[in-house]
Amino acid sequence: MKRNTLLIVVIAVAAIFLLFNPLQYITGNKDAVQRPPLTTAAVTPLLQYAQSAWKAPEDYVLSSFGSHDIVFLGEFYKISQNPQLVARLIPRLYAAGIRNLGIEYALSDDQKDIDALVTSSVWDEAKARAITFDWVVTWGYQEYIDIYKAAWQVNSARPAGAQPFRVVGLSPRQDWTVLTSEKDATDPAVVAKMYAQGVPDQHMAEVIDREFLQKGQKALVYCGTQHALTKYRSTEYEKNAAAMKLPEIRRAGNIVAAKAPGRTMTIALHAPWPDATAKNGLGYPVGGAIDAVIDQLPDDRKSGGWDTAGTPFGALSIKGSPYGTDAATTLADLFDGYIVMGPIRLYTTVTPIRDFITAANGDTAVKNFPGVKTAPLTRDQVQTAILQDVQTLQKALALFR
Repeated sequence: MKRNTLLIVVIAVAAIFLLFNPLQYITGNKDAVQRPPLTTAAVTPLLQYAQSAWKAPEDYVLSSFGSHDIVFLGEFYKISQNPQLVARLIPRLYAAGIRNLGIEYALSDDQKDIDALVTSSVWDEAKARAITFDWVVTWGYQEYIDIYKAAWQVNSARPAGAQPFRVVGLSPRQDWTVLTSEKDATDPAVVAKMYAQGVPDQHMAEVIDREFLQKGQKALVYCGTQHALTKYRSTEYEKNAAAMKLPEIRRAGNIVAAKAPGRTMTIALHAPWPDATAKNGLGYPVGGAIDAVIDQLPDDRKSGGWDTAGTPFGALSIKGSPYGTDAATTLADLFDGYIVMGPIRLYTTVTPIRDFITAANGDTAVKNFPGVKTAPLTRDQVQTAILQDVQTLQKALALFR
């Protein structure tokens, strides 16, 4: 099966449940992404605010816990700067008394294994890979594995008897084997079987409530942007979720925010946005205004974090984007905070683990490949899918010049 077919198969399912799956918008067109021209008058107030309110990304995240218990950090998947930031945050969080990181990228079923991994006397790379593989067999990327290692390093250095730092898996197990045709992906009865252990967003919210809120503990929650939304309601997603007869149609962030009013916050990590007017399917967020500001910041401040509410950043229009609705017209309607890790043109992808699929786990990888298998797969094809997925993203990012 060609990689394009593999990607389409995954997207056929993912598009039902995600606000947007970034890779589905990549068309293969090689024209550079054009950034709309902005006047000096438009950029100046943004630049002045960015300079006066600048905080390093790590400092910005930590400061957010001063008035919030659950801070969602939402990402465009597989950009290396994002999991690297999270890994750097772990010792800072621990020093600040925040001992929990919830991640989309692990099963709640595997929590005992995760706890054992990050508190072991020796680092076990193979176990970290196995935990990730059990979540999604195609998520073989080193930077996500390194998050576990950062937690292990903190715990290895903690004083005897001190509370360990926890990495908490948020996701339910999904049964991909029930998808035997593309029609199954839109059949509510089949989808219900696939989600027998829980609708992902609902399950994530339940784990956050049980592991953090009910225990009176603060936590950083690292996940895809669509799960991190606390106040914005995606009408497209909710319409599709209702059509699938899901018992919960809200996003994880929406559910948690309703349980803990005023105690949650959504921070978005800067990344491309789907753009129907762009030849390659992706464009600069908010008309390129944020990248225009980044270009004018000094080199040591091109990464930073800012609030949106009541700020020039928050006032930026999102009309024309997949998020824009009558109820949501500005960046502040989407997110409470915003972090940039430099200009998009310098973003890099995560690193594929070349031997993530092995002779020992190959049969399981083929069986649990995330999508409809329209033809038999081999373990080599699953491994190739891991590599080619980031190659597709690399080509897309290279067009942001």
